[in-house]
Amino acid sequence: MSHFQVMSDLYNGLFLIQCSNPEVSVNYTMWNRIKSGLPQHYVMPDPKMLTILKQMK
Repeated sequence: MSHFQVMSDLYNGLFLIQCSNPEVSVNYTMWNRIKSGLPQHYVMPDPKMLTILKQMK
């Protein structure tokens, strides 16, 4: 596996709440593998799951 590091901000689109962390680097190969395995338009955490969890309170 490649150890090529990129800014974590490259993957902000995967998260419901996006915040910039330019000082954080992530493994390019690993995060592209994660991204390619997710359904289109999926975000973390999944909004549907958050709704279910909120109802359980």
